[in-house]
Amino acid sequence: MDLTEADRLVKYARQHAGSELSMWGKTLVVAPHQDDESLGCGGIIYLLTQLKMPVHVVFVSDGSMSHPNSAKFPSQTLVVLREHEAVKALAILGVDQENITFLRLKDSRLPDGGAPDFDAAVRVLAPVLSGFEPATILCPWQRDPHKDHRATWQIVDQAIAKHTDTVRRFEYFVWLWERAKPGDLPDVDEGLIWKVNIEKAKELKKKAISAHISQTTSLIDDDPEGFTLSDEVLAHFDTDFEIIFERI
Repeated sequence: MDLTEADRLVKYARQHAGSELSMWGKTLVVAPHQDDESLGCGGIIYLLTQLKMPVHVVFVSDGSMSHPNSAKFPSQTLVVLREHEAVKALAILGVDQENITFLRLKDSRLPDGGAPDFDAAVRVLAPVLSGFEPATILCPWQRDPHKDHRATWQIVDQAIAKHTDTVRRFEYFVWLWERAKPGDLPDVDEGLIWKVNIEKAKELKKKAISAHISQTTSLIDDDPEGFTLSDEVLAHFDTDFEIIFERI
């Protein structure tokens, strides 16, 4: 995605003061992987918790495929590590461990609407919805370039259709800034683009991102094909605002 398109998305976003988040009520944050919550909406999470809004975070995938060839951190060890990192990151943002759910579906294989195990994934998410009863759901953008993010949106969308019709819906962006094609961008008639002021949360968001050490450092150094967030990618999230989409 070139700078012109990124700038256009930010330029035409409507201003959303952090204090307005008090209107969100109980908020369920859905993240495909352990780090998406900090990257895409870590500032919003912190502002919500400071406003004493109940926040529950659910991670859909187990995060096991970020370093698939590591001998030092085989799959199950990596799953435990990434969950520990997520708990630490969310503690920085004000979310207690009891308000975190790990669904542990297979990383890089989250089913979309055409997959035979899609309905099973929806059923796994359903108890979180019914148990928490959110007024607001914050999940990845529908056409985020990462396939797990798109699948997560579809799982959330179907779960909402089956279990609630009163929830307010927002979507955050992660890979749109790096990988998006023009067709991945929100259309003007799809909903509202908001620019949320997170200046008060900026430094804690950065600390939360850094808590995901397996994704931001060379901790896992024995997998040449392993994934690490580059400085260029991280720069997209070092801002005084977060951009979110509201589906209406």
